[in-house]
Amino acid sequence: MRINDFLKQIASDIKTTDKDFTKEDFYYLLKYTGIKKDKSLVSEIEEFYDNFLESLNNSLIRHVTRRTGSNENTTHYIGFYTDKRASYTESYKVYFPVKYEYMISALKTIFSYLIRNSIESVVKFHVKATNENIVIRFYHKEDVIPFINYCNNNFILDDLLEKVNPFIATIYGIGIVRDDNTLNTYNGTLSEVLEEYFKYLHTCDALDKISDLHFLDYIIQKENAEENEIIRFNLQAIEKNIKAILSRTSPLD
Repeated sequence: MRINDFLKQIASDIKTTDKDFTKEDFYYLLKYTGIKKDKSLVSEIEEFYDNFLESLNNSLIRHVTRRTGSNENTTHYIGFYTDKRASYTESYKVYFPVKYEYMISALKTIFSYLIRNSIESVVKFHVKATNENIVIRFYHKEDVIPFINYCNNNFILDDLLEKVNPFIATIYGIGIVRDDNTLNTYNGTLSEVLEEYFKYLHTCDALDKISDLHFLDYIIQKENAEENEIIRFNLQAIEKNIKAILSRTSPLD
C-alpha cells in the first residue's frame, strides 16, 4: 500500500461513516496494515526466548531485558552490549517485518548476528503477528548497512518479509526510521499527526484535497511551528521518510 492509498482510504471511510479517527485508531492501522491476525506461535516464541536467555546466563554476553504486556500482547525487549538508552540523535531504528511463521528463525539469526559482531543494540519483538514483528535499534549508524547487506546476501527477503506500513522507507524491504526513544516513537508521533490532519480536513470540508504531498506539506508546517526539540526531531524524521519514499531514495542519505 502506498501513502496516497492509505490517506485516500481513510478519507473515504470518514466521508462514509463520519467517524473521527483517533491516534489510537491510526496506531493500530499502522501496526496491522496488510497483516492477517495470528497468535498461534505465542507459546513457541516464548519457549524459544526463555531457552535463549538461559543459554546467555553462563556466557560473557552483556545484555539487559524487559517486557511489557502479557500473553499474546507481550512485547519483549533485549539489549546487547549496553546498559543505557541510545542517543536519539545518533541511533537508527530498523524494522525487520518478518512473516509470522519465520519469527523464531529470524530472531535466532538476528541475535546471533548482533552477538557475533558485538553490536550495541536493542531488539524489540512481539509474540503475535504485526507488520513490525522485529524492530532493532542500532546505537550507531555505521552498523545499519552491514546488517541489511548481510540479510540481503543470505536470505530471499521478498519471501521472508511482510510489507512495513506505507510511511516507512525501506532498503531491500527492511525499514529504517529515526525517533526519540523516550518521549514518543516514530509511529506514535505519526499517529498523532494523522489524527490532527484528518480532523483539520474534515472540519474544513477539504477531504478531497488529500494527497501524499499535501500531507508532507502539513508535516513541514507543523515542524516549523514546533518548539519542543524532541517532537520536532520526530517530525523531521517523518518528513525525511516520506521524501525518501516519494523520491525512491535511501532513508540513510
